[in-house]
Amino acid sequence: MTRFLITGATGNLGAAALHHLLDRVPADEVSVLIRGPEDAARFRARSIEPRRGDYSDPASLATAFSGVDRLLFVSSPVLDPVVRSEQHRAVVGAAIAAGVEHVVYTSAMGAAHDPGHSAAETALREWSGSSTVLRNGLYTDAFVARALQDVDTAGVVRSASNGSPIATAAVADLAEAAAGALVDPPSRQLWELRGPAWTFDDLAEACTTLLGRPIGHDLVDDAWTGPFAVLFPLVRRGVFAAETDDLRVLLGREPLSIGDVVRRALDARAG
Repeated sequence: MTRFLITGATGNLGAAALHHLLDRVPADEVSVLIRGPEDAARFRARSIEPRRGDYSDPASLATAFSGVDRLLFVSSPVLDPVVRSEQHRAVVGAAIAAGVEHVVYTSAMGAAHDPGHSAAETALREWSGSSTVLRNGLYTDAFVARALQDVDTAGVVRSASNGSPIATAAVADLAEAAAGALVDPPSRQLWELRGPAWTFDDLAEACTTLLGRPIGHDLVDDAWTGPFAVLFPLVRRGVFAAETDDLRVLLGREPLSIGDVVRRALDARAG
C-alpha cells in the first residue's frame, strides 16, 4: 500500500487536491497534516488519517511524515519571507529524513523572485530523490469572485488592465493536476501551470451570457481594484500574458476557460 499525505488540506487548494486524490485512491491510504485537534474528527469520519504537524515545528513534521511514500506539499500561507523560507526548508528536510519517495510541491509563477518558493525549489533540486514542482499561475477564481462582486454593486466588471490579456488557472484544475502528479509522478520535474489567456472584456461577456443581462467592462485606476491594485501594473506590462501547455498535458484535457469558472461560481452561489 502506498501512503499519501497532503499538507494544507483545510485550505482551498489542498482541500480540492484531497477531493481529486480520493477519486483515485482509497481513503485509508490518505493522510492529512493538521495543526490542531479541531479538524481531526471530520477527517477520521471520512476514513482519512489526520497527523499533527506544523511547518514551524520540525520535530512534529518528522513524526507526521513517518511512513509516508508520497507527499503533496502545499506552500505556506505565511507572508514573512524569512519565516516562510525556513518553514519550506523544514518541510523538505523532514520529508527527506523520513524517506518520502516523491514530493509534489505547489510553487508559483515567478518563483525565482519569491524567497519562500525559491527555498523550497532549491532544496528539492539539491535532493537526490524524486520531486515534481508545480508553478501555479494566478487563480482565475479570485478574479471571477472580484468581478461578480463588482457586478453586484455596480453592474459592471472593473479592471485596470487596459485590455491586456492574462493567463490564469482555476483552482480546481491546479488541484487535479497536483493529485495526478502525486499518484502518477511525471518524468519532468518543473511545470508551469497556466490556463488559456483571457481579457476582462471576455470576463464581462461571460457574465453577460450567464446572467442573461448586459454586463459592461469599465477601465478604472489601480486604486479602484482593491487587493488587485498591486497586480494590474504587471498585467499591463504583459507579465501574466503567456500561456503554456503544461496544465493541459498534466490534466489530459483542456483547462477550464474564464467562462467555465464564471459558470461554476454562479452555480456555487445558487447552491
